[in-house]
Amino acid sequence: MPAATPERRALIGLAHKAAVLAGLSDDERKAVQRAVVGKESCADMTDTELRRLLWHYKGKGVQIGVPGPKPRGGAGWERPTPSQWAEIERLALSFGWADGLDDGRLASFVGRTAGVDAVRFLSRDGATRVISGLKRWQKSLSKRGES
Repeated sequence: MPAATPERRALIGLAHKAAVLAGLSDDERKAVQRAVVGKESCADMTDTELRRLLWHYKGKGVQIGVPGPKPRGGAGWERPTPSQWAEIERLALSFGWADGLDDGRLASFVGRTAGVDAVRFLSRDGATRVISGLKRWQKSLSKRGES
């Protein structure tokens, strides 16, 4: 467990205040913390994890000030899983898009399907929509080829 510095106590206090402002019960707060950071207790979190939790609450509309810049990218729970990335790349290659995840044709499809500017901005839900769309497209092409 990290040392209890004044900054750390402030981060933990902000995390609890954000949960109250979000209207969460104690059990709901712990569930959110487990989903966002993987830990139920703020005391077990690192300062970086506490900031990630605070940015999560802020992203959900809770009006709090978060010390430090918003994290960029990363592998949080809302990001596509490694298996989703692998499936998207496999499907892209099956269409002959040789650059896989970096192919411009995939980027166009992702933009139309998930509404993001680039493949790297996909959320987990967006990745699911892209995978489903690519599979439907693949199936329609194979039906056309059979006729």
